[in-house]
Parts: sequence; structure tokens; C-alpha cells
Amino acid sequence: MKVSEYIHQITPLTLEEKTKVEAAFANATLKKGDFFAQEGKICRQLGFILSGRLRNFYHDENAVEKTCFFATADTFITAYTSFITLAPSFENIEAIEESHLRVISRPALEALSESIPKIHVFRRIMSENMYILMEKRIHSLQSATALERYEQMIKENPDVLLNVPLQYTASFLGITPQHLSRLRKKQ
Repeated sequence: MKVSEYIHQITPLTLEEKTKVEAAFANATLKKGDFFAQEGKICRQLGFILSGRLRNFYHDENAVEKTCFFATADTFITAYTSFITLAPSFENIEAIEESHLRVISRPALEALSESIPKIHVFRRIMSENMYILMEKRIHSLQSATALERYEQMIKENPDVLLNVPLQYTASFLGITPQHLSRLRKKQ
């Protein structure tokens, strides 16, 4: 899917506006292991994933990786707080398989938003949706059992279990790889 088609689903764009959107984004390729964003560095781009898979994670106080989410095709990705505030990121976004994206810098996104005011509406809706997802994730981690989180993942994102290394999936669920293996055996 093109970036403009995705935006068009949220807020209708004219053909001219679609052309402007596509011209504002550049192509980028990340090899497996490449970072889109790194902790300690300012994330200056917003990406739209055309193909591939990325994971967002951070390191806790014991330097243990904590996976926050996975992103696949037709998804926007950025280290949001860093992108908005221009402060160094506390999170990492890493390609866990070769990924093709369309990317835009913050200044180019601001210029595009001024040129096409509907982009402001799109950005607001995307921010609201991101907040809702994060709130649901926090609620799940704080109130659901590991088994309930695992069953929810099977229901909502079965491809993650098939295509993501066990240690990343376990980290996302907030459990150890050994605990995840036990849960899988029960299914």
C-alpha cells in the first residue's frame, strides 16, 4: 500500500494531495539488524513500512531488552517521543527482517502538513490511536495473566508467533522464553 492510500483511508485526499504526499516521502531499506531508531540518538524520521518487520524495544535498569511492539507492512513507525520533542530516544527500533519503508523527516512532515491541512487531522487521529494501543498494552501487562496475554496474541497477531524469534515474543509478553515454551506446550 502507498503512504497516500493509507492516509486516504483516514482522511480523504485529492489526487493532487496524494501526489504531494508520495513526493514528500523517500525510499529506505533496512537490512536485518539495522536500526531505524536508537536509544541515545534523536529520531528524526517517521517511517511507513512497505514490507518487512521491525521491533520496538528498550533496555531496563538491568540492561535487559524489553520488547514493546512489532510493526509490519502498512504501519507507521517512529520513536514517537524523540521525533516530537527532538530529545534523545530511550527506545530502539530494529529491523528483524529486511524491511522496505517510505520515510519523511520532521521538517518535511511539518511542511507537508502546512501544504495539506488534512494531514494535521491524520496526525491527530494517528496519535489518538497510538495512545489507545499503549493504554491497552499497559492494561494487559498489569492485569492479564501470561496465559491470557499469550492467548490474546494468538487471537490478534498469530503471525508474530510464527515469524518472530522466541526471545522477542517472550519479552513482548513480559515473560521468560522458558515460560513461553511452557505456555506453547499447553496449547
